[in-house]
Amino acid sequence: MRHMIRHRRWAVASVLGLGLLALGAVPAAGQLIINEILADPATDWDGDGAVDYRSDEWVEILNAGAAAVDLSTYGLMDASATMPRLLLSGSLGAGETLLVLGSAAVAWQEAVGLAASGLSLNNSGDEVVLVQVTSVDPPAFEEVDRAIYPDHAADDDRACGWDTHRTEWILYDGLTPYGGDRLPVGTGCPPTPGARNLCNGQVETTPMSFGTAKAMYR
Repeated sequence: MRHMIRHRRWAVASVLGLGLLALGAVPAAGQLIINEILADPATDWDGDGAVDYRSDEWVEILNAGAAAVDLSTYGLMDASATMPRLLLSGSLGAGETLLVLGSAAVAWQEAVGLAASGLSLNNSGDEVVLVQVTSVDPPAFEEVDRAIYPDHAADDDRACGWDTHRTEWILYDGLTPYGGDRLPVGTGCPPTPGARNLCNGQVETTPMSFGTAKAMYR
C-alpha cells in the first residue's frame, strides 16, 4: 500500500469553468489530507433511506494543520478523472474532519451540468486525489494529496485510511472482516466516517507546551 503526495497541474474540460467563475483569489494550500475511504458501500451512509453504490461511498478529509482552511478551491478526483468529481465548500477547522459522500458529488455534478457519476471509486482498487484550484482561466489544479487503495480494501462496508497517529494505512474492516495477509491487514475496527480514526485502543494525543508541562510538576 502506498500513500504519497505529489504536485502537478491538471488541465480540465471547459465545462468546469462554469463551476469556477465564482471563485476569488486562491489561498495558500493548508495541511489537508485524505484520511479514510469507503469505496463499496453496503449501508445507507448518507441517510436517505436507500443503499446506493454511488450515493453511499465516501471519502473523509482531515485538516491536520493548526489553522482553519477555506475549502472553496479544493476538489476530489479519482485515477480515471480528468476533472474533479466535485468542488468542496465551506471551511474546515484545525483538527476537524469532513465527510464527503457520493451523494454530494452527484448533487454538484447535476448542478454544473455534468453526468451524475458520484465519486466513482473503483471496487477493484483506485486512487483518490485531493486537488486545489490554481487557475480559473484556464482551469488548472495542483495535487495536494493522493491515496491509493487495493481491491481488498474495497469490499462491502470495508474502509481504509490512516491510523490515529497517521503512522500507517490500515483497514477499518469491523463490518466486513478481512482475514488475509495482504497489506493493509485487517484490524477489526469499524469505519469512522466524519470522526477521528480510533482503532484498537488508540487514543488521540494533544500537544503540550513546555510551560504547561512544567507547571504540572511544580
